[in-house]
Amino acid sequence: MITYDRNTDYWNNIFKKESGKQITSKSVGNDDVDYGLDWLCENTHSVLDFGCGSGVWLLKCLIRGTKEHIGIDISEQAIRVARENQKMTNEGKFTFTVGGVEALKSVLDNSVDSAVLSNTIDNLIPSDTIKVLEEIKRIIKLNGRILIKLNPLLTDKQIKDWDIKIIKDNFLDDGLFLWNQTTEEWEKLFCRFFSVVSYKDVYYPQYEQYNRLFLLCNDKK
Repeated sequence: MITYDRNTDYWNNIFKKESGKQITSKSVGNDDVDYGLDWLCENTHSVLDFGCGSGVWLLKCLIRGTKEHIGIDISEQAIRVARENQKMTNEGKFTFTVGGVEALKSVLDNSVDSAVLSNTIDNLIPSDTIKVLEEIKRIIKLNGRILIKLNPLLTDKQIKDWDIKIIKDNFLDDGLFLWNQTTEEWEKLFCRFFSVVSYKDVYYPQYEQYNRLFLLCNDKK
């Protein structure tokens, strides 16, 4: 049986080395992603970040004018840091929860204006990815906005050269999990639930790689 125990341990080890800090900059360090967050937060009151890590993106949404924020992450240490970060500000309302897909079920239908899924859903078991999209569809208000950022597509050569294990088809074990779908396959999946407003290949020069950024609208009943 495949579980997220290893993933949880990995992120707990990463975040246990961190402590809270005051977030004052609006930018996440990438112009294309900043544009996506500007779009997401325009006339937006509430935002949900599934896989929120230390809550930095929610705090950057706060700087952009959002008021209510929900963060969910499987890492207890990440949520600890998120709460410490949030205490550095006296503004906005924040709810941080340790949990996975099941934690989304506690969020009411049609109750949140927008959602962030940043480098999260392609690191899930594919069936759980579908569940997350279904839950986001349920939670986000009609015409609400969703920002999804995905890891780069690995080529067959990279999979071979890096000795990455193939679990099944394009579901990989790269040390964690990676659902290694093409951009076209992701778009087809997203269009089952949402409309695609825009797509952008986002370059990170420090890593010499691209991420894939989708801006979506929950306008399908």
